[in-house]
Amino acid sequence: MPSRLDNKDTQRLEALASILGRCFCITVAALLFVWFVVIAFGEPVHRLHNMMIEISRPQFDLFVLASLTFIKSLNVVLFLFPYLAIKHFLRVQKGLEPAND
Repeated sequence: MPSRLDNKDTQRLEALASILGRCFCITVAALLFVWFVVIAFGEPVHRLHNMMIEISRPQFDLFVLASLTFIKSLNVVLFLFPYLAIKHFLRVQKGLEPAND
């Protein structure tokens, strides 16, 4: 039979899940902001990068797309999956507690 967590460990896991959830939301907001900037101001952003390194517009678009995809994947793996796992674990632990009659 699995062992139950004490109240302090449960609170720590809830705090960790809360932090992971916030990190996920902040990263999604940052990704949406970058996407909006690239969509709304794509040409000026490309010109700015083109002054630093010689890059064509299709290469720039591909780089931005690959970067956003990579960060989105990391966001899911590093923040969302652990958040969901902790929440599921806590829900299972809550189900193991004896009912108070």
